[in-house]
Amino acid sequence: MPQGSDNRPRPNCFLIGAPKCGTTALAHYLSGHPCVFFCKPKEPFYWDADHTQTTIAHRPASLDAYLQLFSTAAPAQHVCIGEGSTTYAQSRVAAERILQFDPRAKFILMLRNPVDVVHSLHEHLVRRGFEDQADIAAAWGLQKDRAEGRGIPAGCGTPHQLQYKDVASFAPQVERLFRIVPPQQRLIIFFDDLCADARDTYLTTLEFLGLKDDGRSEFPRMNAARQARFGLLRRLYNQPPSRFARLMQLMREWYTNSRSPLRALLRRSLLKDGANRPLSPEFRQFLISEFRDDIAQTSELLGRDLTHWCRGDETTSAVLQPSASSVREVAAS
Repeated sequence: MPQGSDNRPRPNCFLIGAPKCGTTALAHYLSGHPCVFFCKPKEPFYWDADHTQTTIAHRPASLDAYLQLFSTAAPAQHVCIGEGSTTYAQSRVAAERILQFDPRAKFILMLRNPVDVVHSLHEHLVRRGFEDQADIAAAWGLQKDRAEGRGIPAGCGTPHQLQYKDVASFAPQVERLFRIVPPQQRLIIFFDDLCADARDTYLTTLEFLGLKDDGRSEFPRMNAARQARFGLLRRLYNQPPSRFARLMQLMREWYTNSRSPLRALLRRSLLKDGANRPLSPEFRQFLISEFRDDIAQTSELLGRDLTHWCRGDETTSAVLQPSASSVREVAAS
């Protein structure tokens, strides 16, 4: 895809996933840096053209509409202009299309214990109304049928994410990134490290992006599990009928960008805390067996021992809760 001849701001940094691995937190921290701009919404889902069934209402229909998301960036100030579509890591074509758009683009991939990714993603999709199987084992068992187009919940905007094993099989994603993207343009971050020492990970990311430390010392927890109080409103917001689509688009744009106290009031009124339901020890062991080979391959690719991911306990917290301990992150180079 050739670059355009206009002088509009263009993204040059892509936080490509994986989902439920801390991308929202990292994007939030980076967006506070004076030299960084992140589009809103964070996930435009533009470059993963192989996910043809994606029906997220704010997905841009054209390159022009996509670039409009970055129109308020100031290239003279914003060295890093970014977006964070977590579906790009799973996509077979997104990284290549992005490099056609900008051969110098930088990529950040975040990884987490795949068992915890599957657990957290399933809970997230159930809350959004994209998954109609509240039992994770039942949802896992439907993957083959859903890959063939059967049993996909009505209104599911990202049916490819119902392929839980594909989403959390990281070895093929890392291998693809290494094959397509030059070493100096890619960074691997571990959710474990972000939790253990958020500032250390933040500084490593700034170095990768060629940015100076802005002195950020506060790294609040992000993306805690929430759920809608009213399922009908949630479905209307995410997947409105065609006659309400434009109205819902305008509402989403306002909700995404507004700093009004009304937004905070609406959020408190419409959402409630909803911690993830625990994963049974039996199903956790089953998932460990499903991902054991992939974890070994990922360890070999990255040169980092990830065997602790094969333990029978939850290895990291469900939401970001930084501690004072220091664990260096690993960059792919």
